[in-house]
Amino acid sequence: MTKPSEPAVSSNALLLFASAFGLGAFFTYLHTDTGSRKWRELSEKWEQAKDYLYKQGLITDPGLTLADFKRDYLHALSTSFASMKAAFEQQTIQKELAAVAKLHRRRTRSRKLKFKGV
Repeated sequence: MTKPSEPAVSSNALLLFASAFGLGAFFTYLHTDTGSRKWRELSEKWEQAKDYLYKQGLITDPGLTLADFKRDYLHALSTSFASMKAAFEQQTIQKELAAVAKLHRRRTRSRKLKFKGV
């Protein structure tokens, strides 16, 4: 029964790593000259589109700036990563406990009294 959950654990770890790596690369890019120009362009387009996004229900506040949206999004994302990491660590601990229990069972079986002869 534990076999189906194992790929999910490894894919969660891979997803966590890839997402964190991608976000790091994206924010590093935004701190370059080209990236800061692109951020300004995005801010201008955000100002034009935020009323439409509010009417569509995609954002909750029509006065939301792009920097506020980025901050809220990063907070939600970091919370999601933290919970994903905690779940991954919990599953790792459960695997380790299962392995320790298996070793304990093997040792207790080998310690049982055996017939040594006459």
